[in-house]
Amino acid sequence: MAKRYNRIMLGRGGMYADQCRKEGFVGVDFLSDIDFSDRLTESLQEFNKTHVPLWLKTHPDKSKTSAGLSCGFTWTVCKGLQNSDVVLSPNGRGEYYVGTIESGYYYVRGEILPHRRKVNWLEKTISKKQMSEKLQNSIGSIGTCCDVTKYANEIEALIGNTFADTSNTTIKTDAKAFTKTFSERSLHALFCTALRNRNIYAKTIFHEKSSGKSDSAQKWVHPDIIGVEIDRFENEKTLAILKATEPREAVKLYSFELKKSIDSDSHLKQYYFQALSNSNWANYGYLVAYEISENLNEEMGRLNAAFGIGVILMNSRDYQILFPAKERSLDYNTIEKLNNLNKDFESFLLQVSNFITAEERYINSVKSSLVGFCDPILQNEEEIEYYCSKNNIPY
Repeated sequence: MAKRYNRIMLGRGGMYADQCRKEGFVGVDFLSDIDFSDRLTESLQEFNKTHVPLWLKTHPDKSKTSAGLSCGFTWTVCKGLQNSDVVLSPNGRGEYYVGTIESGYYYVRGEILPHRRKVNWLEKTISKKQMSEKLQNSIGSIGTCCDVTKYANEIEALIGNTFADTSNTTIKTDAKAFTKTFSERSLHALFCTALRNRNIYAKTIFHEKSSGKSDSAQKWVHPDIIGVEIDRFENEKTLAILKATEPREAVKLYSFELKKSIDSDSHLKQYYFQALSNSNWANYGYLVAYEISENLNEEMGRLNAAFGIGVILMNSRDYQILFPAKERSLDYNTIEKLNNLNKDFESFLLQVSNFITAEERYINSVKSSLVGFCDPILQNEEEIEYYCSKNNIPY
């Protein structure tokens, strides 16, 4: 199994980091009165099934999502991490202690962080100021632990490749293997949530539900996600007058082609022209990816200037528009084709049409119908983190 890299918070704000380093362990204190020696199942789901109800009994004011997160962190530290995995723990002074797991789970009743694993800590520490902005953002996420394996290469460079069994080549392979542990479709909920936060209501289009032949060629016809931006005006009377005078200005339609990663020039061109092909019906077309190689910036800029498809870099909580899409008029011939092919596409545009033409007194009702038809979104930070943990998405 590939080596993993995890940030583990040792007490609130890292308050126990110094003691853990001195005594050679990492640990957690959820359900601190239970010895998990005979309770650590092979799967997180089985562990949560038993222990989430127990956690909720001792925290009746907390949600089931909070319980799932707490038990998930516990299982990850006690069972999910493997021997030789790398852990990084902040000490509260802008530094991170770094070590490797070197034992299985053991329990120390009555002590701090009683659910423990032995760790071989290095003498060297890493300053947060030394880290790239991306690593700082990932390593600073909320929660007891977070997986930062995708930054293995940078972490090894910062510690001077102290772990002799990890070569630069192995690190790159491990990081790529890690990115394959989550599915492309699992990113949809995160991206649709981020879109909603920017007033864009989005719906996944499943090409496999379309009528006609279902094959690889369909990806050049169907967008992954479609969206509508309802004008930023919130006052009902303002919206009504806007739609009465300039109805086409009340909404903007978006098409998104979403990928896990774009790591080469050939992939960029393939995905870019796929996005161009299946977004020519919309006002704005975007290619979206969770990871994009920085070496591709120049070529992305050239393609954007020539063809107008924008590029978005997303993460678990938000997204950054690297190159904005050029606005275009709607292509009604392509809209007609997609309406005939896919019922969800047709129904989404019907919802949009109803909004554009609704009388003032029906605006709220029509908007609620549109929201209900769109992809459900994650409601808060806890839900996002739990979703990422469940779907193996770096958070």
